[in-house]
Amino acid sequence: MPRIDASKVSTAGVIEIALPDNRGTMRKLTSLRGKVVLLDFHVFAMKQSTARIMQLRELYNKYHAQGLEIYQVSFDPDEHFWKESVAALPWVSVRDAAGLGSQTAVQYNVQRIPTFFLIDKNNVLQKRDVQVKDLDAEIKAML
Repeated sequence: MPRIDASKVSTAGVIEIALPDNRGTMRKLTSLRGKVVLLDFHVFAMKQSTARIMQLRELYNKYHAQGLEIYQVSFDPDEHFWKESVAALPWVSVRDAAGLGSQTAVQYNVQRIPTFFLIDKNNVLQKRDVQVKDLDAEIKAML
């Protein structure tokens, strides 16, 4: 059985993700402790991307001031296209250049794109999208 590298384990209750944003700054998922986090796995090149981003922006605008943060991991193969796509987004957007075969996708058992997880203020993963009937209500309850 493979062993998990001790540096990947924290008492946070989530598996750390540390990837560069569109400016090249390394952004850690666990740095958002104290906020409710919508961890979103996304591909901007997909047809339904624009509708999804609009939905996320609505949630962000509604709940960010109350403590919601979005940490969005993109698996887009084209880095330039990704950078252009996220330039105006107000939340944390990072890109995993390894794509869907990445360690991040494997660790979070990403089966389809888009998909999301909800993480509470203590950095504990609470639910994945298939467990959420009303995203708005779930976020509101966690804030």
